[in-house]
Amino acid sequence: MRKADTGRTKETMVGLLSPGEIESLLLRHRVGRIAYCLDGRPVIVPMNYRYDGAAVYAVSGPGQKIDAMREQPRVSFEIDEVDAAGSWRSVVADGLFQELTDHEERRAALHRLGTAWAGADCREAIPPPSLIVFCLNLLEKTGRFGSER
Repeated sequence: MRKADTGRTKETMVGLLSPGEIESLLLRHRVGRIAYCLDGRPVIVPMNYRYDGAAVYAVSGPGQKIDAMREQPRVSFEIDEVDAAGSWRSVVADGLFQELTDHEERRAALHRLGTAWAGADCREAIPPPSLIVFCLNLLEKTGRFGSER
């Protein structure tokens, strides 16, 4: 409990989201955070994504995030939503990194993401090899909410 400015004490209620609420939250948002392990330490970074009901799709350039996920494909993914002070929802998922290398898979993922490169239509052009297209296959998802009363 904490004391509000009015002098009254507010309670914070925390609970679990239903599977439907978890799916709705993942589908509704476009920015999440991916957590991976780099040199034995956890790292978390934001990324744009799209969710299809089973996996989170994203793109990246080469770098430490991709190198780390290639080496250790177990990752976590998190999104959150805050309506007002003390009112929030979040989803945390365990997942497996999978780099998409097939041209059709890459093109389909980029189309889903709405991503174009160098003015090209992502439904027709072949993505450059420097553009790393990947998905996080979500294995287990949990969701929580909190609200003040």
